[in-house]
Amino acid sequence: FRVVPSDAQQGMAMASMAAAHGWQNPGIIYMTNDYGAGLAGVVKAAYAAAGVDAMCVDIGYDQDNTDFASQVEALAAAGCDSLIMVTYATDGAALLEEMATQGVEGAPSPVCSSGCPFPVMGADGIADMGFLAEFSDASAAATVIATKPAAGSDSDAKDAFDAAWEAEERNASAIYIHETYDAVTMIGLAAMQDTDGDLRDDIAAVGNGYQGASGVHTFDAVGDVAGSGYDVCQFNPVIVDGQPALDLACNGHFGTSLSFPGAAPINIGLLSPITGPIAVYAPGFTIAANVAIGYMNTIQPLNFQFSVTIADSGCDGTTAATGAQTLIDAGVVGIAGAACSGATLGAIEVAKAAGIPMVSYASTSPAITNYDDDGYLFRVVPSDAQQGQALADTYEASGYTSPALISMTNDYGAGFSDAFKANHDGDLCAEATYADGTTDFTSQVAAVADNGCDSVVMITYASDGATIVEEIATQGLDVAIFGGDGIADVSFGDAFTDISAISGITATKPASGADSSLSMLFDAIYGGAAAAAGYSGGIYTRETFDAIAIIGLAQATAYRTPVDDGVKEMLGLTVAGPDAPQLGASGVHIFDENGDVAGSGFDICTFGVDDAGNATLTCHSSWGRDAGLTDGGIVKKPAPAAVPGCMDSTANNFNTDATEDDGSCT
Repeated sequence: FRVVPSDAQQGMAMASMAAAHGWQNPGIIYMTNDYGAGLAGVVKAAYAAAGVDAMCVDIGYDQDNTDFASQVEALAAAGCDSLIMVTYATDGAALLEEMATQGVEGAPSPVCSSGCPFPVMGADGIADMGFLAEFSDASAAATVIATKPAAGSDSDAKDAFDAAWEAEERNASAIYIHETYDAVTMIGLAAMQDTDGDLRDDIAAVGNGYQGASGVHTFDAVGDVAGSGYDVCQFNPVIVDGQPALDLACNGHFGTSLSFPGAAPINIGLLSPITGPIAVYAPGFTIAANVAIGYMNTIQPLNFQFSVTIADSGCDGTTAATGAQTLIDAGVVGIAGAACSGATLGAIEVAKAAGIPMVSYASTSPAITNYDDDGYLFRVVPSDAQQGQALADTYEASGYTSPALISMTNDYGAGFSDAFKANHDGDLCAEATYADGTTDFTSQVAAVADNGCDSVVMITYASDGATIVEEIATQGLDVAIFGGDGIADVSFGDAFTDISAISGITATKPASGADSSLSMLFDAIYGGAAAAAGYSGGIYTRETFDAIAIIGLAQATAYRTPVDDGVKEMLGLTVAGPDAPQLGASGVHIFDENGDVAGSGFDICTFGVDDAGNATLTCHSSWGRDAGLTDGGIVKKPAPAAVPGCMDSTANNFNTDATEDDGSCT
């Protein structure tokens, strides 16, 4: 008989925990005795069932082994991303210290930029603070995960045992103490009722709903018990009396599935334009936020569990302020958003009063830089002070010279248009503005026609931008059209009644940084999730991911500091600070004293329509604050049609309008 569950359960707990961490290519090193081989076999079977036919390395060793140099060399050479080990305490410590000696480190992550601990998980053979006594330097056990059978729920038997154990000043972290007590007690009770000198049937009878210190035990036909599941623990770095130490925190539990009842919950708010002029982009923001939460929950799931709460910003200051209060009432630690600059400025008034920081993923108005936000407002996109210059340089490279400027009067439109005008080397042919909610653009477009403009630069969102473009077509104007990030996505096409009108429009948008493992991971997950949701495209999705992740990391960092700081204090210091650049899906972020980032420049793109009648957006050129414009295909003003005639000014039939001599001079 046994009062602990079979390792068939513990192996599933370990495999589930590895999956929760996102380990893709783990190695396994284990003792070849019954315990090690049996538990390793269950783990490997679980991976095989998930489609992983072979572990990164699969190494067994004799339980008396003390030299792990060759095993660790094989682990490092194979490029494994993690290690599952089935050991006892002494050999487990020797294995981990050999890894430290050989400099085996984990990959950088949002919580560790260099010198990162290699991800390791062990089993109940090491799941005790006494494990640390086997090390010459216990820091080698930092962040190691271990599973162990969970004690049953509180009961009179458990309380009585714990009180007696504590009275004897025993080691509070010893393993299997409740189970040992139950095993001895059950044998004693069976002996007391024995009549034939054979305790088998008596033990079976005692073990029928027996309420013990370690749980309720009922032996099955082979003498096994179901158990109370498994605790999932981690050796976490802590500070004790001013000195670094480790603590074994058992915040996870595996029963029929994996849960994290002891992990600190971190709820992050998202202000998304569910209604309003850019509602077409809201699904992309939601998908990106959920991708961020899923990713964050693989980093330290035993310590932190992240979630997101979404409210409508309406692309409007009043609606966003209401949404911010809704999120604050829901207990968020920070707010990602808003998208529209006016909405962000409306929301920050509510957020700063509540002491809740905001990180915008799309608000680009220059007005945000010096806004009186008391240090609570940040953004992961560059100011339109840059985009105005990028759009002006793009316009100049096109060869058009007589632009009409049509822009919104809100914070985004006013700031962006001012930046364009400040950088445009020439005069405006015409200028027209409009308020949010405008749906009739007859007069604005008529001004373009009346002044003979050869092009239009429009600072708009999606729905109003499409209406302006279609009004230009309705009035029969043949002009080039330029826009900014408010329209720079294929979903802009969804706002058109006649998609053909979108062809040839040029738009600028913030560029993502150089491709990284994180950006490629995001693109892969986002693409699959968007396809499953029937959504295509999306603007500022990488930035939404980054805003959510940065807030979450700031709160997690605050929890780990010995002082009572929060998200605001971590932003721009330990997270996305000058000495702690934060790698994101959209680039590397460093907040300056105003909460701004330098950005990665701007992409320059052109809309088209494919054979199926869907909008396309091809990004062919770039602009950088230092590099300037790189023209890889900006649409150019057509050369005027040739005018044949006599070009000899001394001839009788000289034609002042001629651009091509046709030999007709007399």
